[in-house]
Amino acid sequence: MLKLYLDPCTINCRKVLAGLDYLGTEFTLDHIDFFKGQQKSEEFKKINPCATVPAAKDGDLILTESNAILQYAADLKGDTPAYPSKDLKKRADINRWLLWEASVWFSSCYIYLVEYVVKPLMSAQADQTKIDEEAPNFHKLASILEGRLAESGKFLCGSEPTLADFAVAAPMHLHEASRLPLDQYPSLRRWIANVEQLPSWRKTQGPVEKALLPEKRQSNGSSGANGSAHQVRADFNYTRDLGDKLTELYFYEDPRSELIHEPGDDAHAVTVTDGWHRADSFSVDKEGFAVLNFTSHYPSDRWHDEDHVHDSFYPEVVELLKQEFGAKRVLVFDHTIRTKVNVAKKLTQETNTSQRAPVRLVHCDYTAESGPIRVKQLLPEEANDLLARRVAFFNVWKPLNKVEEQPLAMCDVTSSPPDNYFKLHLRYRDRSGENYVMRYSPEHKWWYFPHMEPDKCIVLKTYESDTDRARFVGHTAFDDPESRPDAPARQSIEIRTICFF
Repeated sequence: MLKLYLDPCTINCRKVLAGLDYLGTEFTLDHIDFFKGQQKSEEFKKINPCATVPAAKDGDLILTESNAILQYAADLKGDTPAYPSKDLKKRADINRWLLWEASVWFSSCYIYLVEYVVKPLMSAQADQTKIDEEAPNFHKLASILEGRLAESGKFLCGSEPTLADFAVAAPMHLHEASRLPLDQYPSLRRWIANVEQLPSWRKTQGPVEKALLPEKRQSNGSSGANGSAHQVRADFNYTRDLGDKLTELYFYEDPRSELIHEPGDDAHAVTVTDGWHRADSFSVDKEGFAVLNFTSHYPSDRWHDEDHVHDSFYPEVVELLKQEFGAKRVLVFDHTIRTKVNVAKKLTQETNTSQRAPVRLVHCDYTAESGPIRVKQLLPEEANDLLARRVAFFNVWKPLNKVEEQPLAMCDVTSSPPDNYFKLHLRYRDRSGENYVMRYSPEHKWWYFPHMEPDKCIVLKTYESDTDRARFVGHTAFDDPESRPDAPARQSIEIRTICFF
């Protein structure tokens, strides 16, 4: 496996991390702190005598140039559109831009970065004469890019990203803070905005801002002078409402599934607010979710033993919900272990459904109709009597390790009126079900709880019979742009329950 030596905040390291994430390349990471000068240590200079990052090892191979690392990783993947091995003309065109970036573009953008970002970070003043001297060269190079992008379309070498886009975008990665003069280059501005929307690019933004833009983080952070909570921007997968055309998912092979409208086709960048500063105030009856203390005595090495989970962990969940919400009876009817390790599994896989990847779709597990139906399916003889009183469905989401990537986000019910939800029809072999998905609204208020430990849980309300309370909470996992590239995969258990009052 490829081993990287880098600091995620630098231009060329960020380039490599974003590019490898886009390629889907697995790697291990050895953090080399740039600002502490660890790249200049004698130990590191045995790897790279130039004392620069990034560097990479693969067995006895050592690579010390960022573009070379990207090229090698792409070749390991085979014939990828990001760096094709068979289309030699396109490959040569990509190579041209990689060389152009390294030879002229990087150094021009770097002057702006040093003067307007790095020097203020070091309590030094920008040297305007250096900016003025570089400006003619920058405009010459930007004009070359503008001309190319006016012809090529969305990205440098066509309609899809290639290694060229990651390489050429990297020196611009703080273009606003660096005050790059882009006003007269509309195609260049459009292109960099397209790159910045790529999930692999967004995931690498957090370490850059943490190291180089601390004032921006403080203005958004819970410890800032204005007292506001920390926020991140992330892409959330909403669903387009096509009116008369149903939104569906089939959980088995069926010819009718070929022309359906599937969910998650309307991605939007949203602001997600860290809720820890007011964690005790969230209510399942107002915002639709709550954060609770939940220290379990369940053994950490038995989560994959379904029978043991049923016999030993379910009773703990029942007791928690009775104590917290006053339920007279609690039925635990299902659970799912979620981890990134299961990312290869299809959402619609029929087997081993208790092992899933985090779901990156804005949804709620039940609808106004499917909630009561589920009670009738699970408790047919008692259902009519139980449904005559208050019934609420709660998902208890509990991390099994510290959550350092793919956290859960909840859409505050006070910001999501009922007409923001519409039905997702679930087609199983023996029955049909319903979830809610959500149409996008800029009014949505999203919350998350970064770095949650296993002694906490989030309780989400997925159905409520009392129309005077919060009834359905939209939620989704998401790629936290501030997660470390080498962050441990999130592991969590999700327990589905019905509370009867």
